[in-house]
Amino acid sequence: MAKSNKVLTIDITNESITIIEATASAKKQTMIHNALIFETPEESYEDGQIRDKDKIANAIREQLNANGITNKNVIFILTSTKAVNREVMIPFVKENKIKGIINANSSEYFPVNIEDYVVSHTVLETVVNEDKTKQLRVLAVAAPLAMVKSYYELATMIGLTVEAIDYIGNSMLQLIKTQTSTNTTTMVIQLGSESTVLNIVKGDTLLLQRTVPYGTNAVVTEIMDEKGVDATTAMTLLQNERLITVDFDDNAATGAFRYLINNIGRVMDYYASKNPDKPIDDVFLTGDGALIRGIDGLFKIQLNISTRIMDSLYNIKFDPKINLKIYNPVYLIAPIGAALAPMNFVPSDIGKSVDRKGQSQIALVVGALLIVGALTACGITMVMKSNAQKEKDVVTNNINSIKDIEEIIAKYDEAEATLADGQNMYNGTIVLNEKMKEFIDNLEVSTPADIVVEKFESTSDGVKIIAVADSYDSVGKYIIELKKIGCIDNAFIASIDPFTEEDGAAIEYRVVLACIYANDSEVVEEATEAVVETTEAE
Repeated sequence: MAKSNKVLTIDITNESITIIEATASAKKQTMIHNALIFETPEESYEDGQIRDKDKIANAIREQLNANGITNKNVIFILTSTKAVNREVMIPFVKENKIKGIINANSSEYFPVNIEDYVVSHTVLETVVNEDKTKQLRVLAVAAPLAMVKSYYELATMIGLTVEAIDYIGNSMLQLIKTQTSTNTTTMVIQLGSESTVLNIVKGDTLLLQRTVPYGTNAVVTEIMDEKGVDATTAMTLLQNERLITVDFDDNAATGAFRYLINNIGRVMDYYASKNPDKPIDDVFLTGDGALIRGIDGLFKIQLNISTRIMDSLYNIKFDPKINLKIYNPVYLIAPIGAALAPMNFVPSDIGKSVDRKGQSQIALVVGALLIVGALTACGITMVMKSNAQKEKDVVTNNINSIKDIEEIIAKYDEAEATLADGQNMYNGTIVLNEKMKEFIDNLEVSTPADIVVEKFESTSDGVKIIAVADSYDSVGKYIIELKKIGCIDNAFIASIDPFTEEDGAAIEYRVVLACIYANDSEVVEEATEAVVETTEAE
């Protein structure tokens, strides 16, 4: 939790700014003293980047003053597709050594120029291997340096002190862990405007976290065009009128959810392949999109899983003055979670400035002691000697606590190299054409009735299919079905040509489809993440 017992958390998105004031506890009851939600000033914020600090600072300051909130300690929540996150395994070490290991290996974890990023982490769990050795499973996150600094600058303009800058994925996780059962596996879906964050947890253990590059913008835009209204009105209509059904083909508004839900389905399939012994039992919806009327029914039917709205929270107490009809808990998941156990992105120059501030304060104290020392030289000398010895002991302990990091990293690198060699040897034994039987077994059930396969060829890389289809839609659905086959990494249209039958009665399409075999489990994993994860740096 943050240093101060009572803290503000601020979550800024393209559409709104959410602020809560909380006294947080992971084990006892968390108290929410105040809650505010108001529109983000136009053209002031985009995908985590504060574009107009003056507008946002004025808006936040006015809301805090209008509601009599004087707390100066703040945690900001960083939400951006430009933030890169990775789950990594590191040796089992003390908490104070984890940061050194993560920083030392950050250039390998993240495909970015790491000098332009700030790295932070949270420990997910301790893993006990078959040989009884332990490792730490860690969520490491790299956020753009300029983006992180902009939040510190914003806090200064408002007159707030930054306790931490948290990552949206961690904020959600910290609260979700307190709301789920130890006996069930739950997927919590945070429906944002531009992207959707997925957390699959069992008890307090995170099993998978992914970000899908689709949100509610598509359906909001559809309603804006259909009704001729602005975005705020469109969302209000979606929340109060039943504009969506449970079938994508019923209307354009429901169809706007197709890509989002299909991508969530792919994440679920990927998770199931990696965790066959821990099937997902239920789904909870949170975020701005969770209150769209009928959204739970759509997800339930399309994902074939029990789906509910997370509109009540266990062990969270709200001040009676907070109107929960306006400040529904679905909007507050991340702000409350950030108050529990935030990450902390601290740019190196800001960290140094804090150190210099501390050093200047020490210098003032020493100066005062020297003045007093003119009167009581002997006593002060003894005190200074004692303090110097304590400082020496602290420095010695700090050196001892980190001196084995290089040895740990060397062992870690050696183990990774051994694993890579073994994987390369195994990969050398694989012949991709062996997957042809699996493909043929699935081809019949995957082929729609209105598509006729005339010919297909299998090579060591994949399969070429030549078929005749009645429509473009049929081809599109066929591609989706082919991608679901386990041995296929990707499928796409190589060519498509319309032609008319001899009697001229109908137009059909001759299509050539290319299906690429999945190379091995690692390649499939990387291919899946490339589709559903938007944390790659631009």
